Amino acid sequence: MITIRGYGVVGSLCILASIAGVAESQQSAFTEEAVSRGIDVFVTNSIEQFGCGVALVDLDNDGDCDAIITGGPGGQVRLYENDGTGQFTDRSAGSGIPNITKASGITAADYDDDGDLDLYFSNHLEPDQLMQNTGSFTFSDVTLAAGLGSNGAGMGACWGDINGDGYLDLYVPMRTGVFGSTVRNAFYQNNGDGTFTENALLLGIQAVDDPGLVSTFFDYDRDGDADLYLGNDKGSGPSYTNHLYENVGGTFIDVTAASGTEANVDCMGIGVGDWDHNGFQDLYVTNTPPGNVLLLNNGNGTFTDSSVISGTQSFMIGWAAMLFDYDNDMHQDLYVCQMMAPDRLYEYNGAWPALDVAPAMGVADMANSFCVAAGDIDNDGDLDMVMQSNGQNIKLYINNEGQKRHWVKLEIAGIGANRFGIGTNVDLLAGGLWQMREVFAGNNYKSQNERILHFGLDTQTTITQMDITWPGGTITRSLTGYSADQTWTIYPPNRLGDVNNNGKIDPADFAAAMACMRNQTFLPGCEIFDLDGDGDVDTNDLVAMGLNLIVPPPSKGQIRGTINRTP
Repeated sequence: MITIRGYGVVGSLCILASIAGVAESQQSAFTEEAVSRGIDVFVTNSIEQFGCGVALVDLDNDGDCDAIITGGPGGQVRLYENDGTGQFTDRSAGSGIPNITKASGITAADYDDDGDLDLYFSNHLEPDQLMQNTGSFTFSDVTLAAGLGSNGAGMGACWGDINGDGYLDLYVPMRTGVFGSTVRNAFYQNNGDGTFTENALLLGIQAVDDPGLVSTFFDYDRDGDADLYLGNDKGSGPSYTNHLYENVGGTFIDVTAASGTEANVDCMGIGVGDWDHNGFQDLYVTNTPPGNVLLLNNGNGTFTDSSVISGTQSFMIGWAAMLFDYDNDMHQDLYVCQMMAPDRLYEYNGAWPALDVAPAMGVADMANSFCVAAGDIDNDGDLDMVMQSNGQNIKLYINNEGQKRHWVKLEIAGIGANRFGIGTNVDLLAGGLWQMREVFAGNNYKSQNERILHFGLDTQTTITQMDITWPGGTITRSLTGYSADQTWTIYPPNRLGDVNNNGKIDPADFAAAMACMRNQTFLPGCEIFDLDGDGDVDTNDLVAMGLNLIVPPPSKGQIRGTINRTP
């Protein structure tokens, strides 16, 4: 028995318990657990292309995020299947994905409307590759058949439906001008038959000879369509600026100057998120030591440079930038990968400045970090991270902090060929505070986050209201009374009541709805029968099913104009 002088056995035990309690309370928010969870990849060949992308996406439609790692020895691309608890099995062998010696970026999207996620690899001075998901972690190279395969200095691609036909289109930025490459940015418009047509110049979004590094589709003006933000390298001269292209009926207008989004920086990463809770997406772009830039969206088509007041300039060489609520306190935080300096985790609590808590939280990585993606790897309600650094093993940061608070996750069911709801916006009210998220395909820097939308709820156990706006802006739903600490599937109006998805409401649907109604608690799996959106299944829903009254509520249009979202 260990004793402490002057306190005896009982006193000694009390003091030891107190010390243990203090140690537990000071545990880092994140612990690095890649190898112990089955991911063991040493990243090579990532300096020339400035990092190799990572992704946390559900490849087998079983409800958890699997992991894709590029940049392994000899150009290995590693696929890891998640067992639902955050333990991974290497499924790379026999996947059909070849070694890619100059892998650069990775995105996942259902380009062919068959219900699973396909993979696009943007490569550095090697032909890009589109790999069609054929099930069971196997893929087929359909690059040439699809009309793709640019061989420029490929960087951070993104997907979005720019013309509202439901089929996802692809933008691929090229770092034009490096290593003698003259290949320019490409925009591949989806023809809906498995092929694409390159239309960047036609639509005015080629950016001519700009050295593009990263791109993102997002609905900056909340009009229901996919706008494009393009980040360019070599802008701190200033030689180049970033570009914001507004989508107007499937064509684009350069609104960079009018919106104030030029950002003359050596742009590497783009973080997108509604940081200030006003219902509009903000932009954070990384840079070299002159400082990173935070552009807050004013909601009127303009942005305000808030870099100084936010305290997030960093003044180092920044790469990926990611907005996510790591501690589930209802405010998004910011993770920044850096070269030759510790990574940063800027914690935001609703007031500026945001504070860098990376050392205390266990994520101040000192290596040359490039790419990062977030997802709830172990399905405990908080967001974990996979991070790639040059000449290092992949790091898997498991979150131990967010589970201390409440949360909700939303799986968005799409409409038509856009089955995964890319471009859908959700406004969520809980505890008097509005939060907004958008479903993206292509995030941060050459990587992809888990598609399921995650909201921290702090102490709140119910959601006051959720407004869902599908791409196009005219199909909406408003839901109330949904509980915290669940993953809910949100269906568009045309799917309500039709659990077997056969296009009609039949006896099997009624039987399933009645089984849900008999449950004392409204649980995931029953939300498709909540036709009136009040967080339960009752006789009103059955009557609506019987009368086939599946009518969407009126469109709210610019939701921000009718609801006060000020924190």
